[in-house]
Amino acid sequence: MTTNTVNYSLSTKNQFVDNEFDDDFYNHRLKYSLRHLAFLGNISNEKMEDALNKCLQICYLANINSKQHFKRVYLYNEQANMLQVDFFMSKNGFNLILMQMPTINEKLACWLWRLSEL
Repeated sequence: MTTNTVNYSLSTKNQFVDNEFDDDFYNHRLKYSLRHLAFLGNISNEKMEDALNKCLQICYLANINSKQHFKRVYLYNEQANMLQVDFFMSKNGFNLILMQMPTINEKLACWLWRLSEL
């Protein structure tokens, strides 16, 4: 079996700006946010922040680029007249943050079971 290799050379005008394509690709995968954790019930901001910090530490220790799975965004809350910090997450990031939640309830237990079946 023979393989044909084709080399494509891009002219300088067609080359992507530094990581612009990568940024768009990974941003497209960020479909979840901390607001999606509302299904777990009453979770304090401190618990969410602690779980998020653990996730970022896991990414660091596992030599994974956390920017591909977690992106800080600022949302304006018109009713409170203030900016709020949220994080957009990939599916992997969202699942990881669920695993780091310190409290467990029925809904989280069901979600963790579904994760174990993947």
